[in-house]
Amino acid sequence: MSIFKNNLSAFGLDLSDRSIKVAQLEKKRGKISLYSYGREDVQEGLIVGGEIKNEEEVVKLIKKTLSNAKPNPIKSKFVIYSIPEPKGFIRVIRIPRAKKDDIEQAVRYEAEQLFPIDINEAYVDWQILPADNDKTLKIIVAVVPRLLIDSYSSVAEGAGLKPVAAEIESISITRSLVNENQSSKPILVIDLGKDRTSFIIFKNPAVQFTASIPVCGEEFIKAISERLGTDKAVAESMKNKCGLRFEGECKEVFKAIQPSLREMIKYINKLTYYYKEHFKSNEDIAKVIICGGEAKMIGISSFLSLQIKKEIEKGNPWVNIMTFRDKEIPPISRNDSLVFVTVLGLALRGIREE
Repeated sequence: MSIFKNNLSAFGLDLSDRSIKVAQLEKKRGKISLYSYGREDVQEGLIVGGEIKNEEEVVKLIKKTLSNAKPNPIKSKFVIYSIPEPKGFIRVIRIPRAKKDDIEQAVRYEAEQLFPIDINEAYVDWQILPADNDKTLKIIVAVVPRLLIDSYSSVAEGAGLKPVAAEIESISITRSLVNENQSSKPILVIDLGKDRTSFIIFKNPAVQFTASIPVCGEEFIKAISERLGTDKAVAESMKNKCGLRFEGECKEVFKAIQPSLREMIKYINKLTYYYKEHFKSNEDIAKVIICGGEAKMIGISSFLSLQIKKEIEKGNPWVNIMTFRDKEIPPISRNDSLVFVTVLGLALRGIREE
C-alpha cells in the first residue's frame, strides 16, 4: 500500500472513532472546487483508538456516508484514506548519498532505530525531499502497522471501493492548511480533538515531527462534570456555551479545565524547544495553526496566543482550494470546516485535471 504515491483521481475517506467523513474535489480550467462531501456519526465501540472492531457495521456506515454525500454523488471508486496519527509514525531523516537499493536498506535500518514498531510487521514508505547539501539525502519516512492498513483496506473494499493510497493524518492536515507559497519557516499545527490533541511541525516541503497527548475535549468535559457535579451532557453543553470565558457561571468551567490547559501549554513549549535542539534549527516556530473540533471553543485562540506568545490562527482548509480562496463562499462555514480538515487534505491529493 502506497503512503506517498498515487496517480488516479480519487476521493478522501477519513475514519475515526466518532465519525466518518468523505470529500471529493474537482479541478476544471485550473480551478479547484468542492464536488461532494458527507459526514456520519460512528456508534461507540465500532472504531476504538483508531482500530476497527466491527468491519461489517463500518462498511455499512461508509456506504451510508457516500449515499448521503452532497451536493453531488461521489462516483469515483478510487479512495485515499487516512491513518489516525497515533497509529502511524513519520519522521524526516538524513542518510549519506547512495544508490537506490542502498537507500532502501538504509531507510529500513533507520526506521528500526526510530520507531517503536516491528518493521517486519509494518508498511514502510519513503520519499526523497529536495536536497540542501551535496553529502546527504533528506528523506521523509512513514511507517504504519500492516494489520491496521489491511483492516482499513478491507472495509473500503467491502464498501465496493478501490484503495489507492493510505496517508497519515498529519500529511493530510498540513496539505489542507498550509499554503507552501506563504512561508518557508517552521509552522506548528495543533489538532484539538475530542479524544486527543496532536502536534505537527511542518517546514516546507514536509512534516518534520508529530506527537499526541491525551489533553482533549473529553478530558475537558470530564473535569467540568466533576467540578460542577453534573452529568457529561450538561458538562459538554457548558463547555460549548462558555469556552474559556471567565465571567459569571463560566468561571467554574474555566477553573475546571485550567489544569489541562496548563499541561498543553507546557507540552507546546517543550515541543518547540525539542524541535530547535533535535533538528539543529536556528529558526523558531513562525506561526501556530489550530484545527479540529475543539478549535471551535470560544477563546481558545486568544488563550493559546497569550500563553505561548506566538501568532495563533484558526486553520483555513480552503487556502489551497482556489475557487473558495479567491471569491466564493464555501458550502461549509469556516468554523464548521475545522472538522473536515483531514478529509479535504486527502481530497486535495486525489484531484486531477478534468
